[in-house]
Amino acid sequence: MKRKWTLAKKVGLLVASSSLFLAACQQGTNFKLDTKAVNDASAAKKTANGKDVQLYDTGRAKTEDYSKVNDNQAKYVFLFIGDGMGVTPVTAAENYLGYTRTNKEEVYPDRMNFTEMPVVGMKTQYDCHSFIPDSASTATAFGTGIKTQTDTIGLSGDFTKSADSVAEKAKRAGKAVGIVSSVTLNHATPAAFYANEESRNSYYDIGLQMAETDFDYFAGGSLKHRTGENEDQKDLYTVMEEKGYTIADTKEEAKAINKDSEKVYLVAEDLQDDGAMTYKIDQKEGQQDLNDMVRKGIEVMADDPEGFFMMAESGKIDWAEHANDAATTVEEVIGFQDSIQTAIDFYNEHPDETLIVVTADHATGGFTIGNSSTGYETFFDQLTHQKGSQVEFDNLVQAELEKNPSLSFEAFVPKIEDFFGLQLDPDAPSESISNSEKDSYLAKQAENRKLCSKEEYQELKTAFEESKKDGDDQHVHYGGYTPIAITATRILDKKAGLAWTTTDHSGDKVPVYAMGSGAYMFDGEYDDTDVAIRVGEAMGFNGDPAKAKEQVETKTKKPTGVGQKPKQSGQ
Repeated sequence: MKRKWTLAKKVGLLVASSSLFLAACQQGTNFKLDTKAVNDASAAKKTANGKDVQLYDTGRAKTEDYSKVNDNQAKYVFLFIGDGMGVTPVTAAENYLGYTRTNKEEVYPDRMNFTEMPVVGMKTQYDCHSFIPDSASTATAFGTGIKTQTDTIGLSGDFTKSADSVAEKAKRAGKAVGIVSSVTLNHATPAAFYANEESRNSYYDIGLQMAETDFDYFAGGSLKHRTGENEDQKDLYTVMEEKGYTIADTKEEAKAINKDSEKVYLVAEDLQDDGAMTYKIDQKEGQQDLNDMVRKGIEVMADDPEGFFMMAESGKIDWAEHANDAATTVEEVIGFQDSIQTAIDFYNEHPDETLIVVTADHATGGFTIGNSSTGYETFFDQLTHQKGSQVEFDNLVQAELEKNPSLSFEAFVPKIEDFFGLQLDPDAPSESISNSEKDSYLAKQAENRKLCSKEEYQELKTAFEESKKDGDDQHVHYGGYTPIAITATRILDKKAGLAWTTTDHSGDKVPVYAMGSGAYMFDGEYDDTDVAIRVGEAMGFNGDPAKAKEQVETKTKKPTGVGQKPKQSGQ
C-alpha cells in the first residue's frame, strides 16, 4: 500500500521545492550564455584543426526512467543473484552479444535487460574472515543482514546465534516463498535463505533444514549428498516428501505443477556436473533452464493474497569463472537475463507493487577484459568457436584417456582444434619477442588468430600430460581442474583479449540493479548486509520507527557482526 505523508509534510515539501525552484530561476538570470554559439558547428570549426565539427547529440536522454520506481510497499519481490557476476562478466557478455550477434562486428555492446534498470548501486564485499569472501558468507549477509565467517551459512560470526533471512521473515508474514537456483538447492547461496550451519559443506544437514522450511516452492538443481556423505542415510527426496513436498523431476511432472499445487520441489530433468542444471552453452533445444523455473514459480505463487518473495540464483556463472571459461560465462549471463525478463514482464502487469533486485554475491576469477598479447584489442568472435563448456570437454578428455591411457598429445590435437577452434602447429612462430618486434608480431596474429604460438602449443602439451596424472599429483597451477581443459580455455580467452588471475574468488565490489517498489533504496554505495535490510524495508518488515527516506546515511556505519570471531576449541 502507498505510504501517506501528513499534510504538514506535503506543504513543507511544496514550500521547499518552490523556494529551490525560485532560487534556481533567479540564479539562472545571472548567466548570459550564448547557447546558439555553443551548438554552432561552423563556429566550433575555428578551433578544430581545420576539420568540420561533429557535435554531440543534445536529444539524448538526460536521466533514467524513474517512472519505474515507486514508494509503494512491495507485494511481490524478486531477488536475482548472479553468483560470481561482478562488473566484468556483465561487461564481457554485453560486448560479446553486441559484437557477435546484435551489432555484427561493430564495436557497440548490447545491453542486458537488468543494466537498463533505472537504479544502479554498488555494494561492498567482505566478511568476518576475509576481504575476499565466499558465497556462504555473502549470501548470509545479503539474505539475513548479518556478517559471518567464510564458509558459514546463516550464523553470526561467533557462531552463537542463528541469522534470520528475509525469506523466513516473508514466510512468517504470510507471503509465499520460492527459492530457485541453477545449482544444487543445498548449495551455499540458496541455503543461506533457510539454513544455519557452521560449514557450507554440511550438505545433508542443510537438506534436512530445507525440508523443515515450509517454503512453497523450490526449483532448479538436485541436492548434493542426497543420502549423506557416506551414502548411508535416508534419501533427502524422501524426507522432503514426508514433509509434504511434491518432487517433480521430469518435464512431464513439471507440467502438472500449477497454482493449485502446494509445496513443490521442481528438479530439472537434465542435470550436469554434481547435480546442477546444464550450462546454457550445452543445453539442447527443449531442455529446462532457469527461466522455466522462475516462470513456474510465478505460476505457483502469484495468487497468494499477501504476494511472494522469490530468490533466483544463476549459480553456474560462478562455476564457469572458477574454471576460467569465458565463453561459458558469457552465455550464462546472457541466459540469466531471460529469467529476469520473465520477472520484468510480471512487473509490467503489477507495476505498483513489484520490486526486482539483481546483484551478485561476489566476483570470481579475477576476470579482466584486456591482456598484453593483443594490445588494446578484443576479439570476442573467437569465443564463438568454443563448442561447449569446460565440463563437456572434460568428459571428452576422460573418455579418450579411458579408451587409450597412453594416448599421445599429437593424436589428441584434432579434438582440441575441433572443440575450441584453435590451430596447433609445433613449428608456429614464438611469442617470445622484443619490444621492437611487437608490431610485427601483432600483425602476424591478425593474419590467423586461431593459430597458437610455439609456447601455447607447449603449454597444451604439458597440460595434456598432467591430465593423465591423478588429481592430487597435478600441478596447483591448474586449480584442480582438468589441466588440458583449463589451459585450452585460458588460451582461447587470451586470443579473445581476455584474462584471468585466479581460479578462486576476487574481492571486487559488485553492482546492484533495481526497479519497482522501493527500488530507490538500492541507489548509491552500501554494504551487502544492507540488501537484506532494504528488501525487508520494501516489504514492510522493519516496523515503523521512521520512513525509509528519513533514514538517510550520513556516515558509514559498521554492519552487524563485523569483527566477530568463533570461539577457539577449549575456550
